[in-house]
Amino acid sequence: MNTKPKFPFSYYIVLFFGFVLMVLFWIIVLKSWNNLNHNSFSNATNLSEVEYWQQEYMPEQIAQIIPIDTSKIITDSLNQRKIVADLVNIAIKSSPNSIAKFANDLKEKYPSDTYKIIYIDSVVNRLQVQLPEEDRINFKSEVKVKLDKYKLLVWDETLFDYVKTFNDPKLNDRSAGWYLKAININKAWEQTTGDKSITIAVIDNGFDLNHPELKGKAIKPYNVIDKSNNVSPSNTNHGTHVSSTIVANGNNNQGLVGVCPDCSFMPIKVEDQNGMMTNTYIIDAILYAIKNNADVINLSLGMQVPIGLNIPLQEQKEYINSNAKDEEEFWNDLFNYANEKNVTCVLAAGNSNIMTGFDPFQRASSTIKVGAINQNGEKADFSNFGSNTTIYAPGTNIYGAKPGNKYEVLEGTSMAAPIVSGFIGLIKSRNKNISSQEISRILNANSILKNNLKTLDIITSI
Repeated sequence: MNTKPKFPFSYYIVLFFGFVLMVLFWIIVLKSWNNLNHNSFSNATNLSEVEYWQQEYMPEQIAQIIPIDTSKIITDSLNQRKIVADLVNIAIKSSPNSIAKFANDLKEKYPSDTYKIIYIDSVVNRLQVQLPEEDRINFKSEVKVKLDKYKLLVWDETLFDYVKTFNDPKLNDRSAGWYLKAININKAWEQTTGDKSITIAVIDNGFDLNHPELKGKAIKPYNVIDKSNNVSPSNTNHGTHVSSTIVANGNNNQGLVGVCPDCSFMPIKVEDQNGMMTNTYIIDAILYAIKNNADVINLSLGMQVPIGLNIPLQEQKEYINSNAKDEEEFWNDLFNYANEKNVTCVLAAGNSNIMTGFDPFQRASSTIKVGAINQNGEKADFSNFGSNTTIYAPGTNIYGAKPGNKYEVLEGTSMAAPIVSGFIGLIKSRNKNISSQEISRILNANSILKNNLKTLDIITSI
């Protein structure tokens, strides 16, 4: 029996083409949607500098540091350092690069809302990323690879403290100027007392710039917390004393004279409103000093290492050789950058009576680490020591300036480091472009081995 088709053939042709058109329609819609999402950041490559700063992922207030969230402070199980667990910092080494454009490139690689830029600063080309705590380690290891067109510094937010000083009511019993005689400073002063073109940056907790020993000395003062030139002193005297040891005015009929009294100094304050300092504040300060043409940077600072650690020397050596290698690599990178810019960094070795370098901040070979000796030329009982210590200088009973036109005696490797910084200021006053290798040679030529310690003693020309 013959049967006729239910629908004419033309009906199926129309239905087929309708189906094809519907498929094409949805392909176009989905492709456009994907392109829109994909290009949300890539289209920004055509933005102006001003427009980069106006992107929605930027912090509401530019260059405003957020106080440390103490609930996020942990002890890093790998490196045994106190860090803020959900923060990572990134700085661009090369000044011409735009930090705002870098922020755009970063968000293109990490578009998730769980990665937030909570701080950005064009002065030192740094930003800070808040991210899931569990992502911190992987993020640090991969961000340089993903953004390899930039030369980056990447680091954790590690808690810092200034190297503690030691006070004693009887410290005033000895002559205030013993340490200048101990290093034979007159031998250097026969050649130079410094030059105003040489700038020594002092990174510390605050400064009394109106003190007679420091008045008229400072150039480009900088507060890394509020980005101002207000570097007013902390309640605890440290920065004022350290600075006076280096550059205190001569011939002013009061106090003592600094090691290089005719050099300039750049005071950089790194203590926040809560009295805290972190490695990021220190790093910002170092970058500021480098980018503002300091010749020497004095760092009488160090990470918080418990005093009185009862760790056998062999275990300390093994720790230095095997642990905190990511921090060591970072500090090496930063201090090598300073060295490339002909900036000499002088560090206090620390006051924990352990091996210098237990703190990875102190391991870079391009820096000068200073231990402390007492008035008998012996290692001060608090001073760190060991092969990472470059040189020793007086660090007990050191007389220096105190805010409010006062003076006091302090001790610590914090007091020894500025003596060496001042001496290097004198060296650079004779030759501003001197190499780090030549500085090392002059330091060696002006030191003696006493009590098995290489101690500063100026005996030859600089």
